[in-house]
Amino acid sequence: MSPKLSPFLLGAAVLAAAVTGCVSVRTVDEDELPAAWKKEISGATVRPPLGRFQAAGRLVSGSPEPVEGRLEHVFFPGVFRRPERPESIEFARAADENFTARAWRAGAVVAEVTLPGRVDPATGWLELERIPVKDSQKFGKVAEWRSARVGVGSDGALYVRTSATAAGMVLFLPAFGRGTSWGRWEPVSP
Repeated sequence: MSPKLSPFLLGAAVLAAAVTGCVSVRTVDEDELPAAWKKEISGATVRPPLGRFQAAGRLVSGSPEPVEGRLEHVFFPGVFRRPERPESIEFARAADENFTARAWRAGAVVAEVTLPGRVDPATGWLELERIPVKDSQKFGKVAEWRSARVGVGSDGALYVRTSATAAGMVLFLPAFGRGTSWGRWEPVSP
Protein backbone atom coordinates (compact mmCIF):
# COMPACT_ATOMS: atom_id res chain seq x y z
CA MET A 1 0.00 0.00 0.00
CA SER A 2 1.49 3.17 -1.02
CA PRO A 3 1.30 5.88 1.65
CA LYS A 4 -0.48 9.17 0.93
CA LEU A 5 1.82 12.16 0.74
CA SER A 6 1.61 14.00 4.04
CA PRO A 7 2.36 17.74 4.07
CA PHE A 8 5.82 16.92 5.44
CA LEU A 9 6.52 14.33 2.73
CA LEU A 10 5.13 16.66 0.08
CA GLY A 11 7.50 19.40 1.22
CA ALA A 12 10.40 16.97 1.20
CA ALA A 13 9.37 15.75 -2.24
CA VAL A 14 9.24 19.28 -3.62
CA LEU A 15 12.63 20.12 -2.10
CA ALA A 16 14.20 16.90 -3.41
CA ALA A 17 12.63 17.44 -6.84
CA ALA A 18 13.97 20.98 -6.94
CA VAL A 19 17.47 19.78 -6.15
CA THR A 20 17.61 16.45 -7.96
CA GLY A 21 14.36 15.96 -9.89
CA CYS A 22 13.91 12.63 -8.11
CA VAL A 23 12.20 11.42 -4.95
CA SER A 24 12.52 7.94 -3.44
CA VAL A 25 9.99 6.64 -0.91
CA ARG A 26 11.08 3.95 1.56
CA THR A 27 10.70 0.34 0.50
CA VAL A 28 9.74 -2.24 3.14
CA ASP A 29 11.16 -5.70 2.53
CA GLU A 30 9.63 -8.89 3.88
CA ASP A 31 12.47 -9.29 6.39
CA GLU A 32 11.45 -5.96 8.00
CA LEU A 33 7.94 -7.17 8.87
CA PRO A 34 6.92 -7.95 12.46
CA ALA A 35 7.92 -11.54 13.37
CA ALA A 36 4.27 -12.59 13.81
CA TRP A 37 3.45 -11.42 10.28
CA LYS A 38 6.43 -13.23 8.75
CA LYS A 39 5.39 -16.47 10.44
CA GLU A 40 1.86 -16.25 8.99
CA ILE A 41 2.94 -15.68 5.37
CA SER A 42 5.95 -17.99 5.16
CA GLY A 43 5.93 -21.26 3.27
CA ALA A 44 3.00 -22.52 1.22
CA THR A 45 0.35 -21.55 3.77
CA VAL A 46 -0.83 -18.43 1.90
CA ARG A 47 -4.07 -18.72 -0.08
CA PRO A 48 -5.80 -16.32 -2.49
CA PRO A 49 -8.14 -13.80 -0.85
CA LEU A 50 -11.84 -14.60 -0.67
CA GLY A 51 -14.38 -13.15 1.76
CA ARG A 52 -14.68 -9.88 3.62
CA PHE A 53 -12.03 -8.07 5.65
CA GLN A 54 -12.12 -5.01 7.90
CA ALA A 55 -11.14 -1.79 6.12
CA ALA A 56 -9.12 -0.61 9.12
CA GLY A 57 -5.91 -2.54 9.66
CA ARG A 58 -2.18 -2.17 10.27
CA LEU A 59 0.48 -0.97 7.85
CA VAL A 60 4.28 -1.22 7.78
CA SER A 61 5.52 1.61 5.61
CA GLY A 62 8.70 3.23 6.80
CA SER A 63 8.15 3.13 10.55
CA PRO A 64 9.52 0.40 12.82
CA GLU A 65 6.08 -0.44 14.22
CA PRO A 66 2.84 -0.99 12.28
CA VAL A 67 0.55 2.04 12.06
CA GLU A 68 -3.10 2.38 11.07
CA GLY A 69 -3.67 1.48 7.44
CA ARG A 70 -6.83 1.56 5.35
CA LEU A 71 -7.56 -1.26 2.90
CA GLU A 72 -9.53 0.99 0.55
CA HIS A 73 -6.31 2.92 -0.12
CA VAL A 74 -4.95 -0.23 -1.81
CA PHE A 75 -7.88 -1.10 -4.07
CA PHE A 76 -9.70 2.25 -4.35
CA PRO A 77 -6.90 4.85 -4.17
CA GLY A 78 -8.18 8.41 -4.29
CA VAL A 79 -11.86 7.35 -4.31
CA PHE A 80 -12.98 7.81 -0.69
CA ARG A 81 -12.78 10.81 1.62
CA ARG A 82 -12.60 10.34 5.39
CA PRO A 83 -16.36 10.62 6.19
CA GLU A 84 -17.21 8.23 3.33
CA ARG A 85 -14.74 5.48 4.23
CA PRO A 86 -15.99 1.90 3.90
CA GLU A 87 -16.27 -0.45 6.86
CA SER A 88 -15.07 -3.56 5.03
CA ILE A 89 -13.75 -4.79 1.68
CA GLU A 90 -14.99 -8.04 0.12
CA PHE A 91 -12.96 -10.09 -2.34
CA ALA A 92 -14.22 -12.54 -4.96
CA ARG A 93 -12.68 -14.35 -7.90
CA ALA A 94 -14.64 -14.74 -11.14
CA ALA A 95 -14.56 -17.74 -13.48
CA ASP A 96 -12.49 -15.70 -15.96
CA GLU A 97 -9.74 -15.39 -13.29
CA ASN A 98 -10.46 -11.69 -12.69
CA PHE A 99 -10.40 -10.46 -9.12
CA THR A 100 -13.17 -8.23 -7.73
CA ALA A 101 -12.97 -5.97 -4.68
CA ARG A 102 -16.19 -4.47 -3.25
CA ALA A 103 -16.23 -1.71 -0.63
CA TRP A 104 -19.08 -2.01 1.92
CA ARG A 105 -20.56 0.71 4.14
CA ALA A 106 -23.83 0.55 6.12
CA GLY A 107 -24.78 -2.81 4.57
CA ALA A 108 -24.41 -1.69 0.94
CA VAL A 109 -21.73 -1.88 -1.73
CA VAL A 110 -20.41 1.67 -2.29
CA ALA A 111 -17.67 0.89 -4.82
CA GLU A 112 -16.47 -2.03 -6.89
CA VAL A 113 -13.41 -2.71 -9.03
CA THR A 114 -12.51 -5.74 -11.14
CA LEU A 115 -8.82 -6.32 -11.79
CA PRO A 116 -6.93 -8.85 -13.88
CA GLY A 117 -4.73 -11.03 -11.75
CA ARG A 118 -3.11 -14.41 -11.49
CA VAL A 119 -2.48 -16.76 -8.61
CA ASP A 120 1.14 -17.84 -8.35
CA PRO A 121 0.83 -21.64 -8.08
CA ALA A 122 4.15 -21.94 -6.22
CA THR A 123 3.33 -19.43 -3.45
CA GLY A 124 -0.48 -19.05 -3.36
CA TRP A 125 -0.24 -15.23 -3.63
CA LEU A 126 -2.61 -13.37 -5.94
CA GLU A 127 -0.54 -11.03 -8.14
CA LEU A 128 -2.30 -7.85 -9.37
CA GLU A 129 -0.34 -5.80 -11.88
CA ARG A 130 -2.49 -2.77 -12.67
CA ILE A 131 -4.55 -1.11 -9.95
CA PRO A 132 -6.16 2.09 -11.25
CA VAL A 133 -5.36 5.24 -9.27
CA LYS A 134 -7.63 8.28 -9.22
CA ASP A 135 -5.50 11.44 -9.35
CA SER A 136 -6.24 13.35 -6.14
CA GLN A 137 -3.18 15.61 -5.96
CA LYS A 138 -3.93 19.26 -5.18
CA PHE A 139 -0.45 20.53 -6.03
CA GLY A 140 0.05 19.19 -9.56
CA LYS A 141 -0.56 16.33 -11.96
CA VAL A 142 0.82 12.95 -10.96
CA ALA A 143 0.61 9.64 -12.81
CA GLU A 144 0.75 6.61 -10.53
CA TRP A 145 1.06 2.88 -11.17
CA ARG A 146 0.36 0.28 -8.50
CA SER A 147 0.69 -3.45 -8.21
CA ALA A 148 -0.12 -5.72 -5.28
CA ARG A 149 0.59 -9.16 -3.92
CA VAL A 150 -2.45 -10.31 -1.92
CA GLY A 151 -2.99 -13.39 0.23
CA VAL A 152 -4.63 -14.79 3.33
CA GLY A 153 -2.18 -16.02 5.94
CA SER A 154 -2.50 -19.10 8.10
CA ASP A 155 -4.13 -16.90 10.79
CA GLY A 156 -7.02 -15.97 8.43
CA ALA A 157 -5.89 -12.33 8.11
CA LEU A 158 -5.39 -10.59 4.77
CA TYR A 159 -1.80 -9.59 3.94
CA VAL A 160 -1.02 -7.18 1.10
CA ARG A 161 2.30 -6.00 -0.32
CA THR A 162 1.73 -2.89 -2.45
CA SER A 163 4.30 -1.41 -4.81
CA ALA A 164 3.75 2.03 -6.30
CA THR A 165 5.57 4.28 -8.74
CA ALA A 166 4.54 7.90 -9.31
CA ALA A 167 5.83 10.58 -11.65
CA GLY A 168 4.64 14.04 -12.55
CA MET A 169 4.82 17.73 -11.91
CA VAL A 170 4.35 18.97 -8.36
CA LEU A 171 4.27 22.75 -7.95
CA PHE A 172 5.76 23.03 -11.48
CA LEU A 173 8.73 20.82 -10.59
CA PRO A 174 9.39 17.29 -11.85
CA ALA A 175 8.99 14.58 -9.22
CA PHE A 176 9.39 10.80 -9.16
CA GLY A 177 8.74 8.39 -6.33
CA ARG A 178 8.68 4.69 -5.65
CA GLY A 179 7.75 2.65 -2.60
CA THR A 180 6.65 -0.69 -1.20
CA SER A 181 4.57 -1.25 1.91
CA TRP A 182 2.90 -4.17 3.68
CA GLY A 183 -0.46 -4.31 5.43
CA ARG A 184 -2.53 -6.71 7.53
CA TRP A 185 -6.34 -6.74 7.91
CA GLU A 186 -8.56 -8.97 10.08
CA PRO A 187 -11.44 -10.95 8.56
CA VAL A 188 -14.99 -9.77 9.22
CA SER A 189 -16.82 -12.27 11.45
CA PRO A 190 -19.74 -13.99 9.69
